[in-house]
Amino acid sequence: MTSTLAQFERPISATEWLYLAGRPLAEPFAIQLVVAGDGVLDADRLVDAVAAASAACPGARLRRRGERWVDSGIAPAVTVLAGPGVDFAAPDADPVLTRGLGDGTAEVVLVRDRDTSTVVFRVFHGVMDARGLALWAADVFRVLRGEEPIGAPDPTADHDLVARIGSSGKPTTLMPTRRSPLGASGSPPKQGPFLWRHRSVPGVAAASVARISAVLADVVGERIRVMIPVDLRRHDPALRSTANLALPLFLDVAPGEPWSKTHTRILVHMAEKRELAEMDNGGLARLPAPVARAVLRGAHRLGAHADRNVVSALVSHAGQVSTRDLSVPGFRATTVRAVPVHTGLVPVSFVVLECDGTTEITVSCRAGAGVDDRLGAVLDRIAAALTAPGESAAATALAPAARGGPASSTGTADSRFRDHARATPEAVAVTSPGGEHSYAELDGRADAIATALHDHGVRHGDVVAVLAGRSVAAVAAQLGVLRAGAAFLALDPKHPVERHAGIVADSGAALVLAERDRAASVLAPVPVLLLDDLPDSAPEPVRVPITGDDIAYVTYTSGSTGRPKGVRVSHSGVVHFVDGVTDWYGLGPRTRFAHHHTPAADMACAAFFSPLLTGGAVTLVPDDTSHLSLRHMLCESGANTFLFTPSLLDVVLRLELTPGPVRTVVVGGEQLSPALAARARDFFGPDVRLLNSYGPAEVSVVCTSHVVDAVPDPVAATVPIGRPTAGTDAYLLDEGGAPVAPGEVGELYFTGPQLAGGYLGRPDLTADRFVQLADGVRSYRTGDLARLLPDGSLDFAGRVDGQVKVRGNRVEPGEVRAALERCPGVSAAAVVGRRTETGGVLDAYVVAGDDVDDAAVRAFLSERLPAYMVPTHIRRVAEMPLTGNGKLDVSRLSGADADPAVDTVVPTPPDTDPATSDTVDADLDRIAAIWVAVLSVDPSAVTPSADFFALGGDSLASLEMLAQVSRTVVGRAGEAGFVARLEGLVQQMTLAKVRAAAVAARDGAELP
Repeated sequence: MTSTLAQFERPISATEWLYLAGRPLAEPFAIQLVVAGDGVLDADRLVDAVAAASAACPGARLRRRGERWVDSGIAPAVTVLAGPGVDFAAPDADPVLTRGLGDGTAEVVLVRDRDTSTVVFRVFHGVMDARGLALWAADVFRVLRGEEPIGAPDPTADHDLVARIGSSGKPTTLMPTRRSPLGASGSPPKQGPFLWRHRSVPGVAAASVARISAVLADVVGERIRVMIPVDLRRHDPALRSTANLALPLFLDVAPGEPWSKTHTRILVHMAEKRELAEMDNGGLARLPAPVARAVLRGAHRLGAHADRNVVSALVSHAGQVSTRDLSVPGFRATTVRAVPVHTGLVPVSFVVLECDGTTEITVSCRAGAGVDDRLGAVLDRIAAALTAPGESAAATALAPAARGGPASSTGTADSRFRDHARATPEAVAVTSPGGEHSYAELDGRADAIATALHDHGVRHGDVVAVLAGRSVAAVAAQLGVLRAGAAFLALDPKHPVERHAGIVADSGAALVLAERDRAASVLAPVPVLLLDDLPDSAPEPVRVPITGDDIAYVTYTSGSTGRPKGVRVSHSGVVHFVDGVTDWYGLGPRTRFAHHHTPAADMACAAFFSPLLTGGAVTLVPDDTSHLSLRHMLCESGANTFLFTPSLLDVVLRLELTPGPVRTVVVGGEQLSPALAARARDFFGPDVRLLNSYGPAEVSVVCTSHVVDAVPDPVAATVPIGRPTAGTDAYLLDEGGAPVAPGEVGELYFTGPQLAGGYLGRPDLTADRFVQLADGVRSYRTGDLARLLPDGSLDFAGRVDGQVKVRGNRVEPGEVRAALERCPGVSAAAVVGRRTETGGVLDAYVVAGDDVDDAAVRAFLSERLPAYMVPTHIRRVAEMPLTGNGKLDVSRLSGADADPAVDTVVPTPPDTDPATSDTVDADLDRIAAIWVAVLSVDPSAVTPSADFFALGGDSLASLEMLAQVSRTVVGRAGEAGFVARLEGLVQQMTLAKVRAAAVAARDGAELP
């Protein structure tokens, strides 16, 4: 690399001369950043990234030449070691952290194990401080991700800023009179004079430096002096310099002093710019190097043996970092720790770093007999102070309970896709049974669709409905709508026509884009544009300015009043969602995200946006969900990333499949039980990313995730929903809007850029759910209950109301009740959501005439509601039980007063073959046994004319049932014909019909 000496050099400052004098006494006198995570980093790529980042941050390449620092043009060395990483708890100082820096002032150490990596950035404190080190390290990871480094090319050092700003007051006189919170260490043990220790504290408490200082004063029991480094960049926020720009405040703290008072005095000293007076470090920096070294050596000995120190402790705050910024494809950072300098002048140094909602505290201190135990006790007291009820923990719950860390997502969903289309036009964007389709091909089709929409009057901000299956045309249609500056509204072809019409009318859609074979089901009076007739490219594509605030898509969720409501999700929400889950899900060019979801749900948006905005591919699974489509998807399609509801995951685990090269399995949409998580962890193996994700549609698909690293305890209470995505904060509040204490249940609120724009055309509902917190911050009130766990993650605890998730779809029982009450013969109805181990189910109770049977009710609902909203059980009651104040008494509905079902046994249909409906044979016996096992019903109820759904089955239970029938009765050769005969049958799936279809498929009969 070409040297840039002329461009980057500076004089050595007084502070840096002092550090040079002290370096031989506490080698390596380095500040360090330890980034540990999953995945093995490539050493050669790291070498190249360090070189590129160091060229952009030349402060990493400095060498001393006389009285100046100069850019040597030589990148810091990268040393590769084998091992499990850095051990802060080791009895001996970790050898990685104590290595010398050789001829340079910085180096990077890569420690690799079989499937983990630890990257340690190390730099002599004379040329860099913690903030400068963070700037350089972040650029290294930017380069590893293929991004341009931001750089820190400014040579400004501390003396430059002090000279520019000016200083007043006298430096602090430092005398060796202060006691250490760890006491005298005496003669150091053989392994060395210093040790490091670490403690992670869940949550982020305000004023952590003041809180720690107050604890230290209480431990010592007399007035102490604390040294608090202050970042001089606060005086010039635009400054991009890696230099050592930290000067200290010296603060005396008395035992018993409230931390709030200590914090106030810190703020007053900073307002007075007191740190600027400490340029020569209390006169030490003016001494010749040999004299300064002798003073430092004497101070170390006096402090170690007599517990008399110039300061009692150093307490530094290194700021905030996000593991997302220090991760790359193939390596996911899990912990980040700042490591303080060993120095004999200070008996103990604390460095605080906030990372992903956790407070990381690393300590350096003089080693000695009993010091380790005393330090452990001090750290216990500090951890308690940072999570004290009513103070820091309350602040954690209110501001916020869990924090996603900083977010810097930019662009729109369209611009992100176009970036990949330009950079890698031939890369695969979509795979389907029909073949592969490139980014260039999809980009051209999106242009053509956007142009056609514009020609048909669609304008910026309009809503365009898309009625298509899981097809390449549907993917291109959604991209084309975005490119036209409109918002897409995906409709599910399987939903009833009446529901389509109602949603299209409610959305005010300007137009419907439909595949030819779906267009007949569009009843709404809006123009229909056939996707089949549109060209594959546009000679003069439309370019509409789009911003992050524009709405990208609208998705409809169940409404408690019986009317679905459309959630307006912005481009900003989409890109923040994708950026927030990229590292969790391992998204990138190798991603093949399986799309088997209903197009109308936001899970489909996860499968759509996640790969296309990160350079990966959508793997389309066009067939209806069955054991055959699941087998193809998991074993043959090439998909490696999956999003399952717990209900479907449970079915997958029962199919006895051998999946292909799975990389990531995300579970979401319903509460995940520990038993199911344990089975999944065991089934997919240790190398697969397994996550439990959570997110209402109103917070852009997914807003929290928990990585299921180990096999969960199957008898544990819950599986956490984890921590928020970057930029998203979670609050846990009681009914009065006040924060609940850690561990207590509160309603979950979210803030941040992933919040939706509200409900389409429903200002009343928007005002009710999107509320301002006490500090004026806009939030979404989820209606979900949660608690904060000791490790800082969130744990789902149920609902405030009766809403339930059914196979990942949010269902308001009131909407189903409204449909039931329109059914002929039903005079009153109630619907109750009930949670099971793998998800939720709906139980319906009706007051109906004797001539109303289960089949008629189900048929009526199926014509108006999606299949997942048709109740699992429909029971007749004589009347609706009421409470004393006239409200429905739900507790009495589930009691013994309710009949088992409304006509559970359905009369044999006239067209059923009598020979099979009344004759018990071996096939019928085997299928009946399967029904009994799957439905957990009394065998006497399973007659030839019994209906699977009337017995309590649902679509997922039917999937498992049909898979077992295929294996035991039909055989592999006839499976496709068997599924085809029963596909789409959502009612009247009698035992006789299943038996007839199974026998016909096994015998190879022609499809009717």
